Amino acid sequence: MWSDLAGVLGAGLSLLGLGFVMGFSPTMYAVVIRLLTAAKRPQTAVRWVSVGMVIGCTLMLLAFRVVDPETLTAALKDRVEEFLVRRGVDLVAGMIFLILSVITFLRLRRPRPAPKLPGPPREESARRMILIGVANTVIGISGLATMYVTGRVLTSATHQLWLQALLYTLFLVAVIGPYLLLALAWQRYPRLDRQVRSIYHRLSRLNTRALLAFGLSIAAFGFFGVGLFGHGH
Repeated sequence: MWSDLAGVLGAGLSLLGLGFVMGFSPTMYAVVIRLLTAAKRPQTAVRWVSVGMVIGCTLMLLAFRVVDPETLTAALKDRVEEFLVRRGVDLVAGMIFLILSVITFLRLRRPRPAPKLPGPPREESARRMILIGVANTVIGISGLATMYVTGRVLTSATHQLWLQALLYTLFLVAVIGPYLLLALAWQRYPRLDRQVRSIYHRLSRLNTRALLAFGLSIAAFGFFGVGLFGHGH
């Protein structure tokens, strides 16, 4: 009995960590801050985004209950490896990144458009906010991997569905909790509102073209290096 309880508690702690990993997304934080600074009812909009994140996580969890990704991985492994080891793939990728970096460098000479003035608060529809939450959750390899591990932790912790549901609820709290707390703090502490708005407007005025061009150049030469010297003869 005590060993089972310790296993469930350990699974709960693991699911809390997995939930924080699953919920952490710079893109989603940017979306939430944008909603808090521009939406007519920001707290409501953030809640609907959180609903979308819960739906996205649940859909992936249910999908992994039906399809085991290890089966798909074994079936596609040989074909994927055969494609990736081809020298031409790396050289083509390097050429694409090089062209993008040249285009970005050329655009550095163009004057930046004047920053848009903040408009009046907008009314964000619940459907759109839910779709944003779902899309941000299901798109990306890290999210798929995290949900796969979450499903394995749930099934290994206990076979009782009600206890699995309770543990999964704990996981979801860790996923959406930080965003809901941020929205609550935004409402309760006006000073936080002003500070975040100031940082947001400063970042929106930064010119990131040079950094983007440099990053594309590094990626291009990296692919060229792998294509020319990284394959065996």
